[in-house]
Amino acid sequence: MKRQLLAAIVMALATVGVARADGTNTPAVAATPPAAAPKIQFNKTVYDFGTTSLVDSVTGTFTYQNVGVADLKMSKPQPSCGCTVASVKPDVLKPGDKGELVFTVRVGGQRGRLEKHITVPSNDPASPTVSLSIKIEMKQILEATPQQFALGSLRQGATTNLSVVLRRTDGQKLVVAKTEPSSKFLTAHVEPVEGSDGQSVKLVIDAHADGAPRAINENVKVFLDGISQPAVTVLVNGRLLGDVVLDHEQLYWPITDSSHTPAQDAQSLPVRRITVSSSRSDQPLQITNLSTSLTNLTVELVTVETGKVYNVVAKLTESPKQSERGTISFDTNTSVQPKIFIPVTIIVLKAP
Repeated sequence: MKRQLLAAIVMALATVGVARADGTNTPAVAATPPAAAPKIQFNKTVYDFGTTSLVDSVTGTFTYQNVGVADLKMSKPQPSCGCTVASVKPDVLKPGDKGELVFTVRVGGQRGRLEKHITVPSNDPASPTVSLSIKIEMKQILEATPQQFALGSLRQGATTNLSVVLRRTDGQKLVVAKTEPSSKFLTAHVEPVEGSDGQSVKLVIDAHADGAPRAINENVKVFLDGISQPAVTVLVNGRLLGDVVLDHEQLYWPITDSSHTPAQDAQSLPVRRITVSSSRSDQPLQITNLSTSLTNLTVELVTVETGKVYNVVAKLTESPKQSERGTISFDTNTSVQPKIFIPVTIIVLKAP
């Protein structure tokens, strides 16, 4: 009996000791409530326009809401190329408030599946940026065969006829309201195609090689009845030749900065050549009064084939300290190009 009483006393004392130790060594820590934070939520993150055609642009709206417990602050959205954000209202939302992001995507002249993106930053700690996607399927209802012409080289005064078959692919009749050439270099008109049930026409383009010699990058836009934007654009590229042909119509000359390098002698300075030739066989080409507007550049005329081909040799007299622009010019005995100017751009590249 005494042994049992003693054991009970020992057990009680041990329990009290453990309780006191717990109370002394492990003080209670109060739980820290989470900080109040905003939370952005969009009604959707993918805006699919489906299939459309004959439009210059499409416009839509993403709706968002602050479902958090603190003010939501919107930063400037970052759209991908071809997409613009018209407005984000409001850019600060109280908890529970809603806003709208209005966007526009330019799709004129494009075809097939398009996808654009908008990145939306905010002060939402859980989602500091949200990526929105915009999808569009552009259907081409007007086919042009061919849609591009490479004319090559045309002599001044020449005229070239081009023919394009336009076909409507949606089964409706093709009614061309107007054609719009990009310059006076081109004229265009429409002719019917027999047996096409009114769904095809022939677009006849006349290219008139008039004006100064130049690269040709022109087009003809075709508009359908009742639609303001062009349904198709036909491209016309080539080169208009004069009596004088240059292998370089301008001289772009990058030079390494020599400020921290030993001085170069005249023989080691860079040299550039421009070949000048005649496109006429009935009149020899004569070049006179060769000069340059740049003080640190000399020019020399070297005959390759008398009356036919010459080289204009440009030499630097000293290494330039800074970039500069000027011209090389000369006179010819042609009536169309009596004076020729060649732009020169010297770019001084800074040494690393």
